[in-house]
Amino acid sequence: MKAVQIRSDPMSVQEKRYTLQDLHEIESRPENADRIFELIDGEIIEKVPSFKPSMIAATLIVTIQPFVKQHQLGFVTGADGGYIMNDEGNVFDPDVGFISKLRMPQMPEREALVPPDFAIEVKSPTDRKRDMRLKAEKYLRFGTTMVWLVFPDEQQVEVYVRDQDVQTLGVDDEVDQYEVIPGISLAVRDV
Repeated sequence: MKAVQIRSDPMSVQEKRYTLQDLHEIESRPENADRIFELIDGEIIEKVPSFKPSMIAATLIVTIQPFVKQHQLGFVTGADGGYIMNDEGNVFDPDVGFISKLRMPQMPEREALVPPDFAIEVKSPTDRKRDMRLKAEKYLRFGTTMVWLVFPDEQQVEVYVRDQDVQTLGVDDEVDQYEVIPGISLAVRDV
């Protein structure tokens, strides 16, 4: 991810803390029609597209979505499905997100007004592991139950669950969604 530098006064020393309204205004500009932005701690971050991470996210969506739909569990989103994480206007767009119908019975017009129950972030070439791990911790702090960080080059998945230690799973392991999406698990090699 990269920060979008949008300043009205180039001589300004003080950084602006962007709001949800600012994010919506920036997203609505014609030049940003095909771009994805997140709002993290008052900073607008662009999610830079990358082919391999996008393929991995698509594979996960087509694996998870039919199960969720069949059992009417909730909604599965892709990288442009935004979630308002807290009252401070943090908006995260996980590569794959899930939110149960219990927490959000109706599909929203724009962003979900609550954090996802489950989020998957796939490392792209522009992502730093440290930033991804900090973001995973923020997801949990804001109320997400489970986060997977997928590291394609290492063929590893880090699993973050609220009030538990982080698990690092390798190519021979299976990843289970525990209570988030009961009854579905995936082999890391298939991710």
